[in-house]
Amino acid sequence: MTMRRTVRATARVFGCAVLIAFAACAVTGAARAESVESFYKGKTITLFVGAGVGGSYDLYARLLAPTLSKHIPGNPAVVVKLMLGGGGGLPAAIHMQRTAPRDGTAIGMTQQTIVVAQLIEAVAAGKYDVNTWGWIGLMAPIRNMLAVWHAAPAQTLAEAREKEVIVGSMGRTSPTYIVPRVLNEIYGTKFKIVTGYNGISGLNLAMERGEIQGRGASWLSVVTATPHYITEKKLKPLVFEGLSKEPGFADVPLLIELAKTEQQKQALTLISSAAEFGRSVFTTPEVPAERLAALRRAFDAAMKDPELLAEAKKRKMPIEPQTGEALQKIAAQVTKAYPEAVAYARELQGGK
Repeated sequence: MTMRRTVRATARVFGCAVLIAFAACAVTGAARAESVESFYKGKTITLFVGAGVGGSYDLYARLLAPTLSKHIPGNPAVVVKLMLGGGGGLPAAIHMQRTAPRDGTAIGMTQQTIVVAQLIEAVAAGKYDVNTWGWIGLMAPIRNMLAVWHAAPAQTLAEAREKEVIVGSMGRTSPTYIVPRVLNEIYGTKFKIVTGYNGISGLNLAMERGEIQGRGASWLSVVTATPHYITEKKLKPLVFEGLSKEPGFADVPLLIELAKTEQQKQALTLISSAAEFGRSVFTTPEVPAERLAALRRAFDAAMKDPELLAEAKKRKMPIEPQTGEALQKIAAQVTKAYPEAVAYARELQGGK
């Protein structure tokens, strides 16, 4: 009798243990299924933007934020925070690499040159690694340019070989520096580059005051922020940086078209690949995989959202999306560029 009671008691204990284990598994499974939503519910995601007020980075970020919030499980608020204090978006890149929380509550949009700068610019070396970021998606590829003010002493590239033109820049890793610097090296222009301006609005104000005679960045920043520069013919693009022509400017050369040697062509192709990262969004290293996946799918949904598309059309902001997975591969490919091309690109940009 004692033996049978012991067996029955053991069986009951074992059965209870099994039921508890199954229940625990069910609860854990449910928790996992709801973890992304429960994590984000009531939270705020900060979108750190490595650019100044009024430029196309600022405009794209503010276009994205409310729609992204709508499609992330848990519907966290998404707020935009501009990060100045240095050209080329470097402070934002360093912040995302070293300081920002790694839990999926910090996302970034910084200068599209930041991927190539990791290879080329000494000021960027070792301070961040784009291959450790979780790329979320691309809103649109953006080609940078160099344009001159209507009162500039040179109105063509040929004239800029003969006359000095003062152009403003936000810093060494910014396309506002890179394009005129490269033109000086490969085409013999005499652009005098003045660094330290904060954002497109600062550059525009400097042109209007006569402090500088031209600026770079995207043509989109002209279309969206100062369309009267176009209608009043106050700003003229001389060259575009990218791997394909800017729509509507078939007669304006690409930087790569000015290459005289194969070495220059390879280096300029590397530099111009920055256009592929246009207005892209990423998150910090080590974000849990399920949250990164949720951010990517929310971004994809935002790029198809009728309200966002309608607003983008109204503001004349192109939307040509790319997935985060695709961007992750492109970043890996760019950072594996041939050492010879990297070395010469560094030389062209004035690096060491």
